[in-house]
Amino acid sequence: MKKTETVQLLAVINAAFPNMQITEAMVDLWHELLGDIDFNLAKAAVKKLLLESPYPPTIADIRRQAMEIATPPEDRIDAAEAWGEVERAIRQYGYYREAEALASMSPRVAKVVKYLGWQEICLSEEPGVVRGQFLKMYTQVAEREQKERLLPAALKEDIKRLSDSMSMKMLEGGKQDDEEQHWLAIQ
Repeated sequence: MKKTETVQLLAVINAAFPNMQITEAMVDLWHELLGDIDFNLAKAAVKKLLLESPYPPTIADIRRQAMEIATPPEDRIDAAEAWGEVERAIRQYGYYREAEALASMSPRVAKVVKYLGWQEICLSEEPGVVRGQFLKMYTQVAEREQKERLLPAALKEDIKRLSDSMSMKMLEGGKQDDEEQHWLAIQ
């Protein structure tokens, strides 16, 4: 989205909430955090939010709504529907045809099944327990993936760079502490 389109987006919100003050700093921030989203997608997200809520949409609301709109239907399944995929694969492919079973599942479902182990799921004597573990893990994976998709690519890169930098500093700091402890022990 171009900066002029960000201004247009804010104008739409301002039309619904006339008391909202739009500043240059606000435009800059909104453009930085929403600039990676297609203008038409962002505009549709804003309109949907305006219909659903009596409050002005936030950047987080717009990103979340845009992600929902852009998410393909096969990625919108909930944990119970995902477990249904697993049960169908068990019936259709059984214990021995793991590769085919995993290929028949949506990517997120297959990922969680790999975490739990196909054979372990198939051979479990406590299917209710395995189902509960799957549902919980599927929900956690879906939430983590959603949070990742919500972040702009530039912010992801900044976070990774900071994280890598902090990890190195912590490693270097840890070595220094060990050396200091060794030096103190000698004295």
